[in-house]
Amino acid sequence: MLEALKTGLSYFFISTVASIIFAPIMISVLYKLNQVSGIKKTKLAEGKGTNALFLRIMNTQKTNGTPNMGGILIWILVPLITYFLVDLTAELRVLLLGFILFGFWGFVDVAIFTNGFKNNEKFRAIQETFWWRFGKLVVAIILNFFIIQLLYNTGEFESISLLNTYTISVTPFLILVLSTLGQFAIYSAELTDGLDGLMVGIFTIINVAYIVLLLIQGHYIYIPFLMIILGVLIVDLYFNIPPARFWNGGPGAMPLGFTFFFIALLTNNLIPFFFITGITWAIMISSMIQLVSMKFFN
Repeated sequence: MLEALKTGLSYFFISTVASIIFAPIMISVLYKLNQVSGIKKTKLAEGKGTNALFLRIMNTQKTNGTPNMGGILIWILVPLITYFLVDLTAELRVLLLGFILFGFWGFVDVAIFTNGFKNNEKFRAIQETFWWRFGKLVVAIILNFFIIQLLYNTGEFESISLLNTYTISVTPFLILVLSTLGQFAIYSAELTDGLDGLMVGIFTIINVAYIVLLLIQGHYIYIPFLMIILGVLIVDLYFNIPPARFWNGGPGAMPLGFTFFFIALLTNNLIPFFFITGITWAIMISSMIQLVSMKFFN
């Protein structure tokens, strides 16, 4: 355990220094490319009213113009440092691939759908609809299925154990169920990226909880990856001190949500996963209740 912790701390130091160097450069580039928040008053496509309450909560008069793709810091640095410094097993390679793919999906979501159409009122209204969100959910579930199927093909994921009591063999149907569950985990992470420092603060706590849990259980293989993430998150959190220098958005939230679910799956920690990440699930359930209510009950 001590050796794993010592090695992990060295990765933590490297990722922290790399983030300190990279963050100011990234912020400057995001401003130059106009990748900034521009939330405007929008009619709700599923019913009457507007997003005026959300605008007041987010204090958009002050926060509009803040870069909203700061998660690139997480999406780029974590895979790079991991690839060049960590001995990659088959599981870690799949984890790294999923991290990159979901970071890219988050990048597309923000750069194209959010920033690219921020002055298009009709398209912004469409993005608030139930069916738009449902469509994105289906695409992401397919992506999840692809990653979990790759994991199954490595031979390292043939069953899952719940509380060391119940063991379930992995089948195509179970992969589909896990893919859906995994996407909800990712979506809950994305929804948590709201007020200044909210996502990073919560995910830093979740990450530390994971490190402690896996050290106790002896799952040392994932400690370097989590320590690299922790180093990036610490620097990220500094730049998220109100008023935030950037928001993370999909490029940071989605790969982190994927990581925590993926590691829980591989280490048979699905039950602890729901306890550790409980706040993100509460946020997602609240959002889903609102969407379903607007769609089906006006």
